[in-house]
Amino acid sequence: MTPGRTTPRTASVGTDEGPSAGPAIRETLFEYRGGRVLTVIGQGTGFQYRFVGFGARVFVDARDRASLAAVPHLREVRA
Repeated sequence: MTPGRTTPRTASVGTDEGPSAGPAIRETLFEYRGGRVLTVIGQGTGFQYRFVGFGARVFVDARDRASLAAVPHLREVRA
């Protein structure tokens, strides 16, 4: 690892996991509608989200909601 750089936190998708470090933050669920694997870094937290395959779902920190909503093939799942 390069000095001064931090390793982004990662959530694997398909297990409905999301950020767990730090205080409780509201989360929203996103679903991947693409074909393979997609890794997205949230602009609000720097957290790395990994979507593995079509239909994969992951809980996303609310601070990253806007940046993930702008990614093609990702959609927010609403109750």
